[in-house]
Amino acid sequence: MIVAYDAAAMLSEFGARDVVIFGTVDEALQHIAGGNDISMALLDINLGDETSLEAAKALRERAVPILYSTGYDEKSVMMDGFPEGKILIKPFTDDDFAQALISMGFVEA
Repeated sequence: MIVAYDAAAMLSEFGARDVVIFGTVDEALQHIAGGNDISMALLDINLGDETSLEAAKALRERAVPILYSTGYDEKSVMMDGFPEGKILIKPFTDDDFAQALISMGFVEA
């Protein structure tokens, strides 16, 4: 959760409004299913005893761009089955995060 709060602070610094953090995949799925307007999602792949795969699939069904925060590279077996998205390798810096958001069209260079 510390990484999530740090990432939320970075997103706010980059101009994001209404950054929402979820403690569980179920909470995220409820938010996604609720028809909320979601501009993009930052998902950690490995959440300890589960992964964010179901949330990623639900977001992809709504065509929400996904930025994956992970220690795995895109060729890792952990990424099998995950919808396409940009990869942000942990640990990441503000600059790494900014570059990922720029590449996704959310922040201007």
